[in-house]
Amino acid sequence: MNVMSPTETRVEMTFAVPLLVRRIPDCAATNEGLRQIILEHEAKESGTTKSNFGGWHSDGNMLKWEGEPVAQLRRWVDESIQHISRMPKQGKPDDGKRVKFAATAWANINRDGNYNNLHNHPRQHWALVYYVSLGTETPGVKNNGRLEIRDPRPGSRFYNPPGFKFGVSKIVTPEPGMLLIFPAWVEHWVHPFRGTGERISIAINIRVTDEPGAKKKSDYD
Repeated sequence: MNVMSPTETRVEMTFAVPLLVRRIPDCAATNEGLRQIILEHEAKESGTTKSNFGGWHSDGNMLKWEGEPVAQLRRWVDESIQHISRMPKQGKPDDGKRVKFAATAWANINRDGNYNNLHNHPRQHWALVYYVSLGTETPGVKNNGRLEIRDPRPGSRFYNPPGFKFGVSKIVTPEPGMLLIFPAWVEHWVHPFRGTGERISIAINIRVTDEPGAKKKSDYD
């Protein structure tokens, strides 16, 4: 008599997109310093227009600005990039090797009515956002100044099985001291900010330049 073996059933989560969310403790003094430095640059520089509709967008050299608050920001960025770069080695001992990367950073100031259009960051590996200050929101405004990260699978929005929410965007409610990292190819945008004061964030493009353990490319790659 043959005995049937139990049927193995498992559900695998495929096509996952990493989102690092870090909340920096004891960041108030550094954030106030960053706020003052950014407002000083805004007063002296006209800024540029990229994805921003209104507001102020600095040049891409912010990490080279002087001051201890900027130096501290550089340390937080480095720690966070090292952390997310260890994800493929999850469960293995940390070998102590560091990932080398190039970073381009700019400050964003959004005031009442300002927002950022849907975009991504071509030719980069990671997109990083750090929140310095939020201003004061007008109550009752849906998604006021929120960051929206879109599901990158176009077909996921066509039709969902009951109970599932494929294709639903991730809405991030910012906090001072919140640091986010996600793949640079993921589309995202910022809803209009309604309120008083300044909503100040720092966006950083990350391009990994030398990953330890990676196979050396041939001359034809």
